[in-house]
Amino acid sequence: MPTNALANPLVLPILGLAAEQPRHGYALFSELRSRYAYIGARNSTVYTLLNTLVEAGWLRSKPTDADRQTFQLTATGRHALAERVEYELRDGALGDRTAFMTALAYLGILSPKDAAAALQSRVDRIRQEQDCLESALDEAGSVPELHMIETHYYRDQLGHERSWLDATVRRIRSKTLAWPSR
Repeated sequence: MPTNALANPLVLPILGLAAEQPRHGYALFSELRSRYAYIGARNSTVYTLLNTLVEAGWLRSKPTDADRQTFQLTATGRHALAERVEYELRDGALGDRTAFMTALAYLGILSPKDAAAALQSRVDRIRQEQDCLESALDEAGSVPELHMIETHYYRDQLGHERSWLDATVRRIRSKTLAWPSR
């Protein structure tokens, strides 16, 4: 676990799941394993993080029945979730699909205006990265494609992501993507 437990990649989906509805620890753990298998949640890590999030004031813990605690998102936790989602969408590493996909799952925590702005910022960063990759490929000149196959792959992956993001930003701005009421 990172030295600062609040920087753990599981924090974002834990907060997101708690935003959906209050849940007890095992339900959170089960849902993490089901929906975010690519993160690799471990039982002990989840319970340690739940305690840390309660101590930080991001979750509230309420005893329910025999030894069960229900965890509920606080206003401070909601703010932390929104900040993390916006950061990952706007400024997260372009090659890190895990953090981006997890943040994308909670896009609705942002206002449509903020969500569109964050995604548009990512589109702009992708465009710059694609330009750099094209320059690298141009400079490589006669280097066989096979020797730079990963650059071709990454450029094409970014192109697909940019296309999807462009369409999603248009849908948000045109209000054709349904948004949760606040």
